[in-house]
Amino acid sequence: MSDDEETEKLAEVKVVLLGEAGVGKSSIIKQYVTKSFDPDIDSSISSKYISKELEISDIDKKLKYNLWDTAGQEKYRSLAKIFYKDANVIVFVYSIDNIKSFEGLKNYWYEEVKSNCLSNVIFGVVGNKNDLYSQAQVNEQEARQWADSIGGIFQLTSAKTDSGIELLFQNLGKKFFNPDFDYKKEDEEAKKNYEMKKKEKENKKKDDDNDNDDVVKIQEVKSIKLNNKDITKKNNNKKKGGCC
Repeated sequence: MSDDEETEKLAEVKVVLLGEAGVGKSSIIKQYVTKSFDPDIDSSISSKYISKELEISDIDKKLKYNLWDTAGQEKYRSLAKIFYKDANVIVFVYSIDNIKSFEGLKNYWYEEVKSNCLSNVIFGVVGNKNDLYSQAQVNEQEARQWADSIGGIFQLTSAKTDSGIELLFQNLGKKFFNPDFDYKKEDEEAKKNYEMKKKEKENKKKDDDNDNDDVVKIQEVKSIKLNNKDITKKNNNKKKGGCC
């Protein structure tokens, strides 16, 4: 492939992460780009971006994400629209252990974005800090339903463990190239494949266990036969020896 063809394939996509302060927007970007996590990272007080190229092997496409991290504090909110008004993708981020962060998306961020962004913008809805699932305040089903209502791609993530982040950006990229992309259908197929492989493993284990049982039974039969031979041999020896 020539350099010109490679350049032609590479699409630039502006992605803006929005949400309340402390939900982990900066950590998601850091984990995605550098594969690292900093528990002491400070909340952003300004907007900044970093780029990363992504290859979507399923559809043989490449793109370059320009990932914008925005400040969530109320005093900086008015500045955010400067950065998201021409975004291709907007990712709404809440923290699963903070119900107010989810309500903030529904009651403020989405309403703001709806009237200030491109008409064909792609939405993502992310429940971050999934490693704190035991402390969850946000009902996952409710969050999924809200994501569906705005036509968004839903994903649970953990910037700490790197769970769900790669899948999120893969799905957003597929949606960018194909507006009809249905991430839920793909998730269902992935689940079916997982269940099928799981069943195959379980069946193989059962077969292996049955084979082992057969080996044990054969060994037991051999042992019984050998013992019978020993008993017969002893009895024959007694008869041969006889008495006077």
